[in-house]
Amino acid sequence: MYALDALKTMKIGEVLQVIADCPQSFRSVPEEAVKHGYELVTKPEKIGQDIYFYIRVVI
Repeated sequence: MYALDALKTMKIGEVLQVIADCPQSFRSVPEEAVKHGYELVTKPEKIGQDIYFYIRVVI
């Protein structure tokens, strides 16, 4: 997941917006983010075909 690579370069407190269009990402993106120690700021939001995620760096 490219988002994990981006998160590794960010500072504590910064938030990454991830936009995906794969239905599986609705579950997999939050699971992977939390598994790697990041925080999901809000629940995933679906707008049309796109799913928006906001992930905060906490480690």
